[in-house]
Amino acid sequence: MHSKESITGPKIQAVRWNTPGIYQILCTPTGKVYVGSATDLRNRWKAHIDKLCKGRHHNKYLQNAWNKYGPNSFEFSVLEFIEKRNLLEAKQRWIDKTNCVNQKIGFNIYKTAGSPAEQLAQKWEGLIDPNGNEVTIYNFESFCRKHNLSRAIMWKLAKGNNKNKACQGWTHKNSVRKRDYVKTYDGFISPDGKLVGPIINLAAFCRKNGLDNTHMVAVFRGRICSHRGWTYKTSRQRMDQKTYNGFINPNGQKITITNLAAFCRENNLQKVHMHELISGKRKQHKGWTWRNDNGQPC
Repeated sequence: MHSKESITGPKIQAVRWNTPGIYQILCTPTGKVYVGSATDLRNRWKAHIDKLCKGRHHNKYLQNAWNKYGPNSFEFSVLEFIEKRNLLEAKQRWIDKTNCVNQKIGFNIYKTAGSPAEQLAQKWEGLIDPNGNEVTIYNFESFCRKHNLSRAIMWKLAKGNNKNKACQGWTHKNSVRKRDYVKTYDGFISPDGKLVGPIINLAAFCRKNGLDNTHMVAVFRGRICSHRGWTYKTSRQRMDQKTYNGFINPNGQKITITNLAAFCRENNLQKVHMHELISGKRKQHKGWTWRNDNGQPC
């Protein structure tokens, strides 16, 4: 259906928020049109205006017309409101109907609906998600929007000639370089002493578990002993991994502790204060005390 809603120049108040549909940008002095699709019509028009005003629009024909005739010579119209899943099909229908790829009539460059990447590969194979799974996609533009990915970087990754390592954890089998976090790690030890792994995507694992990827890599390489209780099987011995036999709990019972940091977190104790019990700087901490090897309190 056609809509009576339209915007002249940079005005955007007439289009509803978060509305998917097919739109048209009309250059009134020439009658040429640009047809596009958007999941959010108002935001898409704002993005067009921003790029055009900065002289950075991806469509050079539309940019040249904007530079020549000025903002007030352009009108934004909604051609059809439609569900998101039908956007690509609807856009193709309107491209065919308006013949906007004819340079005498319109500004569109591609005869097939979608981004340049879609023109090169309607079926795009070889994409690898942050978990290391290979994925095939059929709608490049909507896929990138859905996952909040940069279409430009993803496209370059697919071509295999870009220096970018990845895009938010996504890679492609043709990528020139791979991030370190694509490696498989099978030697990490959790704070409770359990061997965890294999971990295929360390960055994704860290995001999920509230860890810092840089620190975990440092643990793996032996630069630091631990990160939030996590160690690596080949890292040097941590003080927290020592066995402590001298702690006395508030009930007077002698407790053996293997991982002091994890024990303190679980029991709401301060690790620094517990170490001060051992050194004798502190007599007690929340009822806990320490006895040395000869059975005498420090």
